[in-house]
Amino acid sequence: MERYIKVEYNGKSCGGRLVIEVNFKEIYNEKYRCESTGCVWFDDDGDEHVTSGELLWEDADKFDKDIQLAVEKELSKIRVCCGDCV
Repeated sequence: MERYIKVEYNGKSCGGRLVIEVNFKEIYNEKYRCESTGCVWFDDDGDEHVTSGELLWEDADKFDKDIQLAVEKELSKIRVCCGDCV
């Protein structure tokens, strides 16, 4: 039987809330459980350089592949870097 999986992420970067529903039942609702693979650095002139990265879900290994893929698809819509707070 095919499952209905709904994923919502309300953040612009790492600090958002991730909510997962499976067959209309909420199974996950956490904030601050994602991290960026991007980076920010400053050159010798003090100019900021930001490299966008992926938003990765820290708890992914606790869930099956279908849920991981659904979360990955939703998080791929978010353009992030670890320079968002700079």
